[in-house]
Amino acid sequence: MFRFRQGVKIGYDRQGYVYFVSRCYKQLPKMQQAKIRRLCADCGGPHGDALLEFVTTDTTATAVTMKYYLSRATLYRIVRKYYEKFPRNI
Repeated sequence: MFRFRQGVKIGYDRQGYVYFVSRCYKQLPKMQQAKIRRLCADCGGPHGDALLEFVTTDTTATAVTMKYYLSRATLYRIVRKYYEKFPRNI
């Protein structure tokens, strides 16, 4: 479910765009999927897989942090980077 994130320095509409494009990951062409994977790797570093799972599925933050042994603060920090670096045209 989409929620406006106060800590991210982009507007509501832009956050909605990033959220819904990310959630449609499976339906995107392979080239666009590769862009999202690269962005997750860039923003998440060693936690890129956790970021990719969190932004492209409806997996909860708790489940992702437990599966990948992350703190919630780390997850939210890399999610903020992801949202702020997401390109205008994917």
